[in-house]
Amino acid sequence: MILRAAVFLVLTAALIYGKSETEHDLSVHVRTIFPESSSITKNGDIFQIYSSDNILIGWASAGRAVGYGGPMTVVTGIDTAGCFIGASIVEHKETPVFFRMLKPDNYFAEIKSLQIDDVNFKYNDVVGVTGATRSADAISKSLRSAMITIAGEKLDIVIPVEGHQIQFGILELTILILFIAGILSQYLQNKKASERIRWVCQLTGLAVIGFWENSPINISKISAFLSGYLPYHHSNIHWYLLIAGFLLTILIYNKSIYCSHLCPFGTVQRCVGVIGGGKISLPSWAIRTMIYIRNGVVFLALFIAFASADPGNISYEPFAAVFSLKGSTLQWVLLLVVLTGSLMIK
Repeated sequence: MILRAAVFLVLTAALIYGKSETEHDLSVHVRTIFPESSSITKNGDIFQIYSSDNILIGWASAGRAVGYGGPMTVVTGIDTAGCFIGASIVEHKETPVFFRMLKPDNYFAEIKSLQIDDVNFKYNDVVGVTGATRSADAISKSLRSAMITIAGEKLDIVIPVEGHQIQFGILELTILILFIAGILSQYLQNKKASERIRWVCQLTGLAVIGFWENSPINISKISAFLSGYLPYHHSNIHWYLLIAGFLLTILIYNKSIYCSHLCPFGTVQRCVGVIGGGKISLPSWAIRTMIYIRNGVVFLALFIAFASADPGNISYEPFAAVFSLKGSTLQWVLLLVVLTGSLMIK
């Protein structure tokens, strides 16, 4: 009990520390967008940029949106003719591997010099990003937010506000059905029937949550949730269903239905175990030792995520390497170790 209280207090202190980080100097990013600027003034949320002749050459503003790992801030520059000049990403909390996939400078180059009301805010349509759509969406939403501010206050141009239509489709329905099936299987007296349901749930979760959506629950997603970095509910209902099902089944059944019936990576490990036979059974002392190590690693990961206010810092699980075939060297090494162990160890 004392240890749990200490862990809670340390993680709470780390979370408070991370939330108290100092604000960024946005003027540095404004000068990056307008290298010819001589002076910069700020009026409300808008920066006004002047040349050496004290002539107004443009405006800049910061837009914010929520990405995969948390909030993202992008400074956007517009010239006095109403054309997009450039943008600079001030901060983000995305997984490094996936953020490198985005190549935001390419997107900014694609829309440079376009009139503010002609910009295509559908990042995926412009650049063709796959596997990091929520991060790409955060960039485009941040741009739109900043441009709406500048267009409305300085150019008398109205940019339509993006609609927020609730998206509940096959993905969300599948997740809901999988949780219900997993819960009902807990009450079956016939173990063979229960096991069949588990296999159906796992393989469905592998296909839908893993390969189709590539959105499994991981430690960075949990830390983002605990940090209050919540994605837009209207377009991320599946995320809330996964988190709610994960937490509620632990509270109600003292076990995670997600881990036993939905987890795509757990299904991969189980399938590999079936192929390899998993004939090695570890002694109880080894299992206890590894549980302590696992708990220590989870604590350290959460501490880093909270203290840095950046859940993306701890995203080293090998999920991405499996489901999108993209990952860091460390993720590929971890994947090899885990799957090799799954072949041999029960």
